Amino acid sequence: MSGLVAALCAAPFLLTACGAGSTLLDTGALPRIEETTDGDMGAPGTGWCDALGYLESKLSNAADGTTGEQYALENGDVVGATAFVPGGGYYPDAESMLAAIQAAVDDCSADAEEGDYGEATWEQIGGLPDGALGFTFTSASSNPVEVGSIAFAEAEDGRLVGVGVTHSGSGEASVDVTDLLTTALERAGEVEPTS
Repeated sequence: MSGLVAALCAAPFLLTACGAGSTLLDTGALPRIEETTDGDMGAPGTGWCDALGYLESKLSNAADGTTGEQYALENGDVVGATAFVPGGGYYPDAESMLAAIQAAVDDCSADAEEGDYGEATWEQIGGLPDGALGFTFTSASSNPVEVGSIAFAEAEDGRLVGVGVTHSGSGEASVDVTDLLTTALERAGEVEPTS
């Protein structure tokens, strides 16, 4: 089972009321959406980096109020955004969350070098806003090849915004993760934390 399928199966496919209020992403700018799901456990795009996928679940539970959305597009890509609320414990602020994300990616990198993920690679994404982190994960062992890109940055209100896109097969993803992050950061102030 590919990482994308596993991630989608692990998440509850509940239709959300995202359309009723403000959302982190501009759905009108996305390719045709097939299904909308709850994205409060983290944005898609972690691919084979299990440590990062697990960390996103932990960040979601750092404090009440994490909110997000995921969109399964008609072309097969999965796009999403999440606003994590820092709080207590290991994640008192967005900076500590970003440090944990970098550590998780470093762990995945070490595991990948030992062959734990088959034919898997990652690279850092350039051109992001100052202080942001972004990575592209490629699993050439998947059939078809799976590419996930994910980026994180602190919003003006102190929350951590994460965005991602997962694409399988040939060609490139239909949405650029840098554009997703720019939109999510601009819209974050309009999206209230869930209670």
